[in-house]
Amino acid sequence: MMQESKIIKKKITEEWLNAFPQLTEFAQNKLYKIIGHTIMGIELTKLPRTESYRPHFVVYPIWKSDLKSCLDNPIILQELYNKKGLQFSIPYDKHSLYFSEVLECARKQILLPFDKDISLKNIIDLVNARFNDILIKAHPGKQADLYEFKFLTALYLGKSDVQSTLEQMQKESKKWNMQLFEAWHGSFDKWFQSLQKMLIHRNEFIAQIQMNKQDIKLKKLNQAEMRL
Repeated sequence: MMQESKIIKKKITEEWLNAFPQLTEFAQNKLYKIIGHTIMGIELTKLPRTESYRPHFVVYPIWKSDLKSCLDNPIILQELYNKKGLQFSIPYDKHSLYFSEVLECARKQILLPFDKDISLKNIIDLVNARFNDILIKAHPGKQADLYEFKFLTALYLGKSDVQSTLEQMQKESKKWNMQLFEAWHGSFDKWFQSLQKMLIHRNEFIAQIQMNKQDIKLKKLNQAEMRL
């Protein structure tokens, strides 16, 4: 039974990779690609206490101190919904019954292309769409993560007015519940100052990304770039 389950899961992974050939199998349920300063892709998350899975679109940073830190928490974890607006819950043994629908929904709902370079506008559109999520609206820590992502994308690309993103973030922070923020990120002032330091030390930020990309686990992934 265990062997049969492994075979089914392997086949499901192969079907997802056939549908998105630009992605690479990082682990059996993690299909990734490096794009600029991020790892993006699709995760097929097993649901607890059931032999079913749910697909998510994910974005991870590559600028943290090491690969483990980078993969600890996604910047973006986007659930995919069926045509009725409900979360997918796909039994492994009935995957083929759902796959055409889930694939159609994935292609519509994942706002970033996997088959080419990505622009700053693509990232801004994605982040702005995430701000509409009801859970993010209620969570200043997650809002801060999205602002940080916008800022560090502009910094990575060497955008001339990157400072304006910090100013927007500081303005928005006045509306946040700081107790909730601090439970997520600690002191706001320290967190904000760490971003200001990254602005001053951009070369170190870029060097860390390049170093992480040399990790043997990442070198097997396909790569694309981000563009202004």
